[in-house]
Parts: sequence; C-alpha cells; structure tokens
Amino acid sequence: MKPIYKIALMVTLLALIFYFPALLSGRPVLADTGDLQQQIDAKNQEIQKLEAEIGQYQASIDEAESMAKTLSGEIKRLDTEVKKLNAQIILTQKRIAKKELEIKELGVDISNTQDSIKNRQENLAKILDGLRKTENEDMLETFLKYDSLSGFFDELEKIRNLDMSVRQNYEELKILKVDLEDRKKKAEAARRDLKNLQNDLINQREIQKDAKAEKTSLLSATKNQEALYQKLLKEREKRRAEIYDEIRLIENDLKKQIDFGTLPSFGRGILLNPIDGGVLTQGFGLNSFSRFTDVYGGNGHNGIDLRAQVGAPVRAAEGGIVKATGNTDYICPRGSYGRWVLIEHPNKLATLYAHLSLVRVSPRQEIARGDVIGYSGNTGYTTGPHLHFTVYDSRTVKLRQSRVCGILPYGGYLNPLNYL
Repeated sequence: MKPIYKIALMVTLLALIFYFPALLSGRPVLADTGDLQQQIDAKNQEIQKLEAEIGQYQASIDEAESMAKTLSGEIKRLDTEVKKLNAQIILTQKRIAKKELEIKELGVDISNTQDSIKNRQENLAKILDGLRKTENEDMLETFLKYDSLSGFFDELEKIRNLDMSVRQNYEELKILKVDLEDRKKKAEAARRDLKNLQNDLINQREIQKDAKAEKTSLLSATKNQEALYQKLLKEREKRRAEIYDEIRLIENDLKKQIDFGTLPSFGRGILLNPIDGGVLTQGFGLNSFSRFTDVYGGNGHNGIDLRAQVGAPVRAAEGGIVKATGNTDYICPRGSYGRWVLIEHPNKLATLYAHLSLVRVSPRQEIARGDVIGYSGNTGYTTGPHLHFTVYDSRTVKLRQSRVCGILPYGGYLNPLNYL
C-alpha cells in the first residue's frame, strides 16, 4: 500500500475515534436519564399536593386556636396538629425519595462525564502519536513519498487538521473536567441534604409522638369534662402569673448590670434570625399585647415572639456554647418557657430560645451560627405555636431555682431587634 493511502487510512480511523468513541468503548457515551427525571417530576407533584394539604391543616389549627379556651376546641386543635405532623412526615419521606433519585441521576452524569474524559484522553494520545511519527521524518523524506506535488500538499492539510483536532480535544477535555468537579460538588451537597432530611424525619416522628401524648394527658387530667378543663386553665394562669412576677423581679435587678460599652454596637445581621423567614408577632418591651393584657404583670416583654409552626427548625443566632437546656413543663405544665435552650456567644451576648417542641443540643456543646438547635413548638405558656427569643448580656445571666417552676434562666435582657 502506498504511503499516501496508509496516512489517509490513519486519518480516517482517527476521525472514527473522535466522532464515534462509543464504538470503541462498547457502551454509550450518555446513559439514559430520562426515566430518572420522570420519577423526579412525579415526586415534585406529590410534594406540591402534600404542601397544599399541610397548608389546609395549618389553617384549621389557626382557627382552632381561637377555640382553645374550651376543651373541645383544644382537642380539635391537638387532633389537627397530629394530622398535620403526619402529613409533614409523609412529605419528608417524599423529599427523601426525590433526593435519592437526584443523587442517582448525578451519579449517572458523573459516570458519563468520566467516560467522556477518558475518551478525549485516548483520542489525544492517538492523535499525538500520529503527529509524532510524522514529525520524525525530515521534509525531503516526506516529500519523496508522494508521486505528485498535490499529494504532498494534501498530506500537509491532513496534518494541519490533525493539529486542530488536538486543540479541539484539549479544550473539550478542560470543559469536561470543570463540569465533573461541579457535578461532584452537587452530589456532595445532595448527600448532605439527604442526611438532614433523614434527621428531620426522625425528629418529626418524635414531635408527633409528643403531640399524641399531650392529648392523652389532657384527657386524663380533665376526664373529658369541660368544668375540669376550665379549672386546669385557672391553675395554669395562676402559676404563670407567679412565675412571670418572679422573673420580672430578678431580671429588673440584673438589667442594672448590663455594660453597653463592651457589647456589640447595634447593627443588622449581628445575630441571625433563628427561624427561617420568621415573622414578628410580638415585639420587645411595652408593646400593645403587654399593655392591654396582664400576661407580664403590666411589665414589658423580655424578648420577641416569632411565628413558627410546630416542627419548624430553630437555628442558633450565633456560634457559641450551649450553657443550659430545660423543660419547665415537667414541674409547671403550660406555665413558663416550656422546652428551652440558652446559648452563650463569644461577643458577650447570650440568647434564649423557648416554647420548643424538641431540643437537639446538650449543655457545654459547641455550635456554629445557623446550626439547628431544636424545633419550634407550643410548650410552656403560649397562645399558639411560636418561638420566644430573648437576648441577654451574657455576663448577667444566671440559672436559678424558681419557687414554682424549677431551674429557669434569668438575665439582663436587651432588645433583640437591635441585633437581628
């Protein structure tokens, strides 16, 4: 076979390698992800339906709260809360299934990209080998191979095309490597999301279990009689008044110890809003609620309240050390903070998170800004699910034995809105 035909054959084979790498690898370059995407779309539709259902349950809960001063109204609220929590559990299961499909899809994409990179590398090696062999011949030897001048120049053109193929393969290889790193990062983030969802599912089941137990406890205490329920409400209100009077007396003294000169200057974003998208429902100090009710004995609110459905994640407003946790409902049910967490921060502030449905941190535990420390709820004295959030000068904070409600946190409190 003449040299010109040998070279032409080599060029043809290289073209086949470049344009049809699947023929050599024995497998397709791209796996079919269409079925996975259809499954993901189906999960999205199921998730949207469940979110709408949960919204309807929440509307029923909001309506039932206005009737919570009657036993039947409170039982209705608790029943609806359990149904909503069950729907939330199913929703989380659907989100877990969807996330698993997304991780599988990313795995296919990563495998395909790795195959494409391998093919490009093989193409480059073969093309470069062909160019190396051509370059090993001197110009006169190469020229004498051909029967005509036009054949020589045709070969030069093929060599130029090979050089362009090298450049094109190299550029595509760089793009594929960047794409691979991006997909790997997405897969790592998806795996973290999956782990968080699995933890959420465990926590939601525990919250639902507590909600069912609350209904059982209420029926046991009242024997399903309205008169006994009204008596229970009066006893709770009496304890609540005693507790808040005690807190007021102690904290009025501790406020005198606040050293504003060494605290962070007021500014937005110094502390993180502990509830994602949390909406203010009661402000700090002497607000309209504290003026026209006797909940605080005529004194101001020592924090702020943020609207939050039962089971919403509560995040640390800043990094620090968990100073203490507690549950006042063990000693004075519905009388005070319920489940609470107190965190000390390096900037000399401390934060209190109250009325939680579940606590997920322990004393002396180190946490970072934004870490989930618990879930919002309706424990302690509340008129509906929300998060009570207090900010203290950490140097004034004390943990003391209350006369009627066990160990409580006290401190010189500050307006949280000056730091959020």
